[in-house]
Amino acid sequence: MGKRIATFFVVLLLIVGGFLAFEFARYRIYLRSIRPGITAGGVDLGGVTPDAALRTLEEMLVAPLSKPLHLRYEEETIFLIPADIGFQVKIRRMVEEALRLSHNQQARPGFPEFVMHGPRRLKAEIPLQTEFDTNALRSFLMGVAERKDQPLREVQPITGTLSFYPGQAEKRLNLELSLPRIEEALLSIDSRDIDLVVETKEPSKPSLDLLRGKVEDRIQEFDGIVGVYISDPGAQESMEINSQTSFSGMSVVKIAIFLETYLRFAGEEPDLETKGWIDKVVTDPVGSNYWANLLLSLVGEGSTTEGARRTTEMMRALGLNKSFIKGPFRLETEEVEGRRGSGLASSLGRISAKERSQETNPDPIIQTSPHDMGRLLEMIYRCGYGGGAILDTFPGMIAPQGCQEIQEILAQNPVRSMIGAGIPEGTPLAHKHGFADDTHADAGIVYSPGGDYVIVQFQYTPTEWLVWALSQPVFEDISRATYNFFNIGYE
Repeated sequence: MGKRIATFFVVLLLIVGGFLAFEFARYRIYLRSIRPGITAGGVDLGGVTPDAALRTLEEMLVAPLSKPLHLRYEEETIFLIPADIGFQVKIRRMVEEALRLSHNQQARPGFPEFVMHGPRRLKAEIPLQTEFDTNALRSFLMGVAERKDQPLREVQPITGTLSFYPGQAEKRLNLELSLPRIEEALLSIDSRDIDLVVETKEPSKPSLDLLRGKVEDRIQEFDGIVGVYISDPGAQESMEINSQTSFSGMSVVKIAIFLETYLRFAGEEPDLETKGWIDKVVTDPVGSNYWANLLLSLVGEGSTTEGARRTTEMMRALGLNKSFIKGPFRLETEEVEGRRGSGLASSLGRISAKERSQETNPDPIIQTSPHDMGRLLEMIYRCGYGGGAILDTFPGMIAPQGCQEIQEILAQNPVRSMIGAGIPEGTPLAHKHGFADDTHADAGIVYSPGGDYVIVQFQYTPTEWLVWALSQPVFEDISRATYNFFNIGYE
């Protein structure tokens, strides 16, 4: 019995001794390891040895934080390798701090406590510790700015051509605002994409005066008088050369007859027959005057002369004081001595001294100016959008749809050898042209990708006959220069 008891105690002592030896071995490892609950840079280091902690931080922090940063300079991406600016994660210092906290005597339990309660947890976070060369980072960004920044360049004419150099926006990298973003991203594993702060300044919208030089240069080559009116109807900005000069009105003033016809219907839709007459004025090269006279008779309640007077009054009400019609158009088949190319009888009314300008030998019965026709087209354009002088002057007499229809009718004009020759094929153009022996003209609205604009050209030469081969290139070149101006930067 005594022998069994002795054996039992021996076995018990061996078991207890073995248990204590095992726990002591764990305790010694525990003393050499980082305490549970300690994290460094968000990585849990509890219970691992210093060497293991270094390997863990190398994998969890150093590797991902060493990946390149993606710096976006607007749409372009620039790679910044952290090592190039001396970026380092100070993992040894972080592990040393973890060990210091772990070996703090107040925090270190004795062996009995360890056996009774197990490892004591410490709740401690060691911040991410890094360093990099701020001067190297600043130098890197200065290099980016040197390569990518661009100066402001305003729109400039291209010498010897009808074109313009597009403007260039100013772009400048703001180093002081970009640096904090990069410094923050250097410490982030997930956010490695940074939008650099790039300050931009757009070039100013070019003034129509820039176009003036091109047009004046081209006009100097023409042996005669050229009147030009070009405008942006949206911005209400215009460029005018000889625009107040009176010219023979020819067929260009038929635009005013269209408007007067629509006003006659007092806001109602014109009947199909009337619309057909208007269409014929634009599309029938042989009978245009005939159809125009029908419209004058319509608005004059049976009298073409009264229709001409009412049309003139309408233009006066709109402030178009250089324009008038004093009688019907001569039919294209008539040959009447004493009538000029516009076809109006000289006995249909007295012409005032103001109207008798001989600078361009204008038709005494029908006259206009580039300014008046340009302003009229602007008014029709704005009316189509529900505003402007026509709706203000004649309230309730015409709807915006009516002004839109006038533009649609003018867009049916098949002649594209004047203004149309200077714009790309397929570009919408609503216009009315006119011819007299010594005067050619075209007035229209161009609907271009870079913006809609009004362009009016009148050409007069002090000869009995203005040769088409001389006038057509001027129409085309001025039109092309104008299109290029309004479409700077567009393909």
